[in-house]
Amino acid sequence: MIDIEHFSEKGWVVIDFVDPTPVFKAREALQAHLSELLEKTTTLEDYHKVVDEDSLHTKIQIKMTEFFRKNKFGKPIIEAQLSLLKPFVGLDLFVQRNPYLRMARPGKPQDNIGYHRDTYYGGSPYELSILVPYVDIAAPSALQVMTGSHTLPEDYFPTTQIKNPDTNVQKGSPKHQLGFLYAPKVMDSSIEKQMLAVPLKVGQAIAFSLSTVHGCVVNKGKATRWSSDIRVMNAFAPVDLSARPDYYEPLCSSSITSQAKDYFLASQNHSS
Repeated sequence: MIDIEHFSEKGWVVIDFVDPTPVFKAREALQAHLSELLEKTTTLEDYHKVVDEDSLHTKIQIKMTEFFRKNKFGKPIIEAQLSLLKPFVGLDLFVQRNPYLRMARPGKPQDNIGYHRDTYYGGSPYELSILVPYVDIAAPSALQVMTGSHTLPEDYFPTTQIKNPDTNVQKGSPKHQLGFLYAPKVMDSSIEKQMLAVPLKVGQAIAFSLSTVHGCVVNKGKATRWSSDIRVMNAFAPVDLSARPDYYEPLCSSSITSQAKDYFLASQNHSS
């Protein structure tokens, strides 16, 4: 079970997946495709030992993300955990259609987007982000969270908006499509002392509110961190999706919702 009390108090919670099989299948497929792209057998963990140059890394990440999304690895991972998520989020759920695939090499701050809240960029606290690792992540490599930040107002954390110093990150650019911010809102570096690293094993995940301060400045570990962050939300949450109508797809419906849809569809077909 998900520790709902922990989440309510801290804004994040570690989940032990009830069925990690889809995660291991995704890891195996990612491993095989990476070796195919590099034309040599390379583990996900040791990727950084083979690809050091940034432009090549970006090309590889684009191709790996396309592979991840084309094969729709994200939805089955979340679908296999519905027995955990339904009591936590609800019986009628949406899941992110095209999750991001993150590949953060050790010692490369440019592979990360720093500390932030997703509510800075149009996210809603009604949305849940589930970070799924495809390698074991030790504390020096891990995502960091600020416990208790999820209920604090936006102006509690002053930010400075800048242009991304990486000129390859422009609105709509390939790197922007990978989840890098073209106009990041930079938080004061003093918050670092409040950030907590959360190590994870393959088959676990960390779930957090989009209002929770989280991120990573640099992977200080010895292995490349591979993960995807997959958002889930209640289908009836008061979230305006007009600016991103294709962001989510249906994950599951309650019995009453399913029969109501059948009723309206039948009524529509009869009248036409």
